[in-house]
Amino acid sequence: MITITLIGTGRLSFNFMKEILKNDSLHLNQVFGRSKFRPKHISDEVDYVKDFKNLKTSDYYFICVSDNQISKISNNLDVNDKVIVHLSGSTDINVLSKHKNYGVFYPLQTFSYESELLFKEIPILIEGNNKNTSLKIKTLAKLFSKKVKEMNGNERIICHISATIANNFSNHMVVTAEKLLEKNKIDKNLIKPLIFETFKKLKKTSAIDAQTGPAIRNDKETIDKHINHLSESDFLNLYKIVTKNIMSNEL
Repeated sequence: MITITLIGTGRLSFNFMKEILKNDSLHLNQVFGRSKFRPKHISDEVDYVKDFKNLKTSDYYFICVSDNQISKISNNLDVNDKVIVHLSGSTDINVLSKHKNYGVFYPLQTFSYESELLFKEIPILIEGNNKNTSLKIKTLAKLFSKKVKEMNGNERIICHISATIANNFSNHMVVTAEKLLEKNKIDKNLIKPLIFETFKKLKKTSAIDAQTGPAIRNDKETIDKHINHLSESDFLNLYKIVTKNIMSNEL
């Protein structure tokens, strides 16, 4: 059985904890966190530790912390010849170079405490510092997902940028739309069916083919009406920039 230690107690660690616990080929050795008390979302059946000195030996160590903390955590760990990975899409593999066997295990997905994710469908982008470590990481990744891809740091950060635009930026657009409705005393839930249908279409067609609206039609009359209504709004510049980008259809 493969043993894993999770470093961190946030949403990423929580979701991997759940997935490891239901996989008979894996054993969750420990979860390390900074909190003095066990976080409420950490299962009682898991050994929770808050001191690096109390870490047991595991086959793999997953660093599930914010990007700016990865280096600090790495410098506090001594895993001998075991494999240590970080789960960041934008952090270089060499941040772990003090270790003998290290790599990247980046799940291309957004995580929360509420969602029930199908891990087998989550792309996991991997990299190892040598052939043997890469093979070990790939073998492990296949126990989580059927979509495992080896990528170098440059390829991975392009994926991370794309994920940021597709996920974080699109969600911010929804936030902006809701604020606009609320500011005008209109129920923000009115646009939810539209939002759901927009993303549902992507199961059957490409995003570029699914694009609708005045910008893709070059409907300047409607665009001018929108701009006129937004003339004193904080959202005016955002509307103009996105509209111009859609019309040009270029990066």
